[in-house]
Amino acid sequence: MLTIPKKKWLWFGLLLSLVLGSNVIVYRVEWAAPLPSGMALGSLFDFIITTPLLVYLFIIRKRYSLKTLLPVMLAGYGAAVLIIPQGHMSDYSFVKYIVFAGEGAFLLIELYIVYQLIVRIPAILKSYLNAATANPTFHHRMAEAWNQHLESSRMREILFSEMAMYYYSLFSWRKKPVNDAQTFTYHKKTGAIAVYVMLIHAIVLESVGFHFLLHSWNPTVAIIALVLNLYTLFFFVAEIQAIRLCPIRITDQHVYLQVGITRQVTVPLEEIKSFHYYQGPEKLTKAEARHVFDATAADFIKEKPTFEIEFHQPLEASFMYGIKKKVSKAHLRLDEPQQFYQLLSEKIRERDI
Repeated sequence: MLTIPKKKWLWFGLLLSLVLGSNVIVYRVEWAAPLPSGMALGSLFDFIITTPLLVYLFIIRKRYSLKTLLPVMLAGYGAAVLIIPQGHMSDYSFVKYIVFAGEGAFLLIELYIVYQLIVRIPAILKSYLNAATANPTFHHRMAEAWNQHLESSRMREILFSEMAMYYYSLFSWRKKPVNDAQTFTYHKKTGAIAVYVMLIHAIVLESVGFHFLLHSWNPTVAIIALVLNLYTLFFFVAEIQAIRLCPIRITDQHVYLQVGITRQVTVPLEEIKSFHYYQGPEKLTKAEARHVFDATAADFIKEKPTFEIEFHQPLEASFMYGIKKKVSKAHLRLDEPQQFYQLLSEKIRERDI
């Protein structure tokens, strides 16, 4: 995955603010009246063409599929409906049919992919239940089952991320954390769980209070905000459960690094170039951070990692929704660092014999 430089984000934010801000202002200030008859068409062009073009040039190009533009165009049309007064939109009602026709075609393609998934569910579940894997966590076993029955695609990865989120947030409460000599927790001596509990508390309060304020202004926006808050709530609960249930694991062949549901990488022992206590700076530069897999839990104050694992060649780390990134190092901070150091050092020595 290619990361987006901070400078590009700044330019994107500036240009997007100019495009959207100018349209908001022109319909809200009295000195702009009366507006030209074609003003609404120009605004629709800004929302449906110019804005997606900015997203493509600064974010999507060389990173994501062009299909990503379709939801952006739909979001642009939604913003246009909210910003452009209805009286100005009445002459261009045909635009919504063009937009929704494109989105409908996109939806049919995605539904076909979902259909392919549904008809394969029995085989996937059978592979999941019968999997003999070195890593017994749900995430790893299910990923192996999916890879056996589904071709790689961004939509497949998105569906997998969604399934994992709902599994951990709704169906994992009776599961107990894997606890043996090969597993190592990384959250008990941090404030990771407290961070997410605090965020959940804030979302619940915000949803209850802010929803009524939004509803008095625009019921549609209030419902959208409520759905987004519920989705975020599921995400934080899933992250807590995955952090608890998926510790870092060492086997005879691999080191499995997973942090919640958001990121993971499998490190073959033969790819470990060096393993040592971390002696680097407390905060990495942006350029250095691009090549490092951060296997530390979230905390109120970011602590310096305990260990650094350097690889012979870059490995592919997986993030939510199919995002990939090549990493050449991993940074870790564990609850039992000495035991981890002894076991991994022993495995590396056995590999070199």
